[in-house]
Amino acid sequence: MKFPLTPNHRPTGSSHPGKLLLAATTLAFCCASPTRAALGGPAGALLNIGQTVTAPIHQLTQLPQGVQRQTVVTSQNVTITEFSRGGTVFALRWDGPIIPDQSQLLGNYFPEYAAAMQARNPRMRNAPVLIQSNALVVHVQGHMRSFSGSAYAPTLVPAGLSVATLGVDP
Repeated sequence: MKFPLTPNHRPTGSSHPGKLLLAATTLAFCCASPTRAALGGPAGALLNIGQTVTAPIHQLTQLPQGVQRQTVVTSQNVTITEFSRGGTVFALRWDGPIIPDQSQLLGNYFPEYAAAMQARNPRMRNAPVLIQSNALVVHVQGHMRSFSGSAYAPTLVPAGLSVATLGVDP
């Protein structure tokens, strides 16, 4: 079926196609945002941004102290590993040719990360990133086509567990 593409053609019920597009985009963003959050969010949320490489969706690797590990590879070939306990992600690490979308990885912690990055000296734009606070620790290092990093929420790390044993920079 062909639809006429005339300047006066508008879909039925829409007097302002721009408003319809804006509403659809806003709805898509609002509905997608909670499932994208990783740090502090539900375990397994990373499955929405990549494909599982180490375990099927319903099987997570068990580590000491009830910690679970899930690894995915994104479409940009970035390997991301999330560590969770009790269904909540407390730490992440990544490695790949690009720095993954930090807003997806850090979820509700992203505003603190963004503020710290904004406050950095512009001359240090290519220097490794080290952000440390009571709520968030982030390390990012590397160079073109070879980046790695980690992030964790100190208040969510199980008592007595060293994040270094998980391969996450303390």
